[in-house]
Amino acid sequence: MTSRTTAALGAASLLLAAGVAGEAWYLWGVSSPTPSAQRPVLVGDIEAQAAVDAAATDAAAIFTTSWRSYDEHLDRVRSMMTGGMAERYRATAGRVRDRVVASRTDTTTRVAARGVVRATSGEVLALLFLDQRTTTRGGAPTYAARRALVTMVHSGRGWLVANVQTR
Repeated sequence: MTSRTTAALGAASLLLAAGVAGEAWYLWGVSSPTPSAQRPVLVGDIEAQAAVDAAATDAAAIFTTSWRSYDEHLDRVRSMMTGGMAERYRATAGRVRDRVVASRTDTTTRVAARGVVRATSGEVLALLFLDQRTTTRGGAPTYAARRALVTMVHSGRGWLVANVQTR
């Protein structure tokens, strides 16, 4: 081999190595995008909809209560929540327990509409419109419409409720 051929092979090898390094930096060195106002959903429709569906199912279960089985209800819905959310929910529900049982209150909740506000592969913010029917002491039912922002996080157990804000 001549020195000219050696130099050409060396230059080609350096260019190839630089190209591979640049491609590796592009694929592995760039962080994942974050949701923004221009692009709030960073996952596919199927993944986002799965999380919103889980939020709807879980919210209906969480907000449907009966004075007859109030304590069992609290234990059952904790499995749908992250540890921190379960603690906050238990504390809040515990403060109203005596009033719910004494007034014999039953509440049935149905999700009337749902949508995704923001989504990444690990966290989804869902907007739910809830219709609630409440009876007290077997009297005539009252109806209420509420909105809920439900934060779902993906875990080894699937989508879990991490936060709920109702209005």
